[in-house]
Amino acid sequence: MTDGNRVERALDLFDRHVEELERQAGSQDFDKGYYLKHRPRFAGTLDLIAPAQEAGARALELGATDFLQVALRHVFGYDEVFGSVFSTEIERKYYHRAVAAAGMETRNPTFSVNLEHDLLPVPPEHFAMVLCCEVLEHMDIDPMFMLVEVNRVCQMGAELVLTTPNCCSARNFWKIAHGYRPHFFMQYERSRSPYRHNIEWDVHAVAQLARAAGFEPVTLETTDVFEAPMPEALALLARNGLTTDHRGDCIMLRARKVSGVVDRWPAGLYV
Repeated sequence: MTDGNRVERALDLFDRHVEELERQAGSQDFDKGYYLKHRPRFAGTLDLIAPAQEAGARALELGATDFLQVALRHVFGYDEVFGSVFSTEIERKYYHRAVAAAGMETRNPTFSVNLEHDLLPVPPEHFAMVLCCEVLEHMDIDPMFMLVEVNRVCQMGAELVLTTPNCCSARNFWKIAHGYRPHFFMQYERSRSPYRHNIEWDVHAVAQLARAAGFEPVTLETTDVFEAPMPEALALLARNGLTTDHRGDCIMLRARKVSGVVDRWPAGLYV
């Protein structure tokens, strides 16, 4: 199976999963628009995932989603897929969770940790693939703690796929140029929940973070996946002699572990 066919198969799984969720919701509230809006992000993420290269390969998804875990197991061929969630319930600190999407099922080891404080409950060099999608922007105090642990649990040559909103997108530049705050999603929650975006990243900082953690970028791109491209913003950048590179609204990194941790406290990201 080619990589393109894998992505198509996984996207078909995504579409059927959304339809399934809509049927199950019945008269309850179901935000189908959220899934449709994020479909391009999932497509871009799937395009970065390499299939398992050998029997027994394990993958970890930080911030567990049923769809991506099923895809890692049944489409990309990882024999065991772990997930992380956050829960205050002691029974959910480490357990096996039934995961299903569009008729495909798996039962995955799942653990609940604070990614900025707690060690991951697995031995060193356990994983060949780690997904960290839309997690980095929620880090509150110490994202390198998470990346140091990711390095520890990854085999040499293992791949890290990381996505996060781009604070330097063309759309955000347009907002600044017109006198508005640029953030993608740093609003306060009516529920008073603290789980919001605490920082939004640019490609230079993401690359620095990855290299400090011992991961060399293989591809580092940005693309508009949350909203449509904004050509008038790109034109304004160009007219003023400013770069139009890396101006999509989402940063998408594929990196490979090449060493142990290089710098626990990378300058400029920490003071």
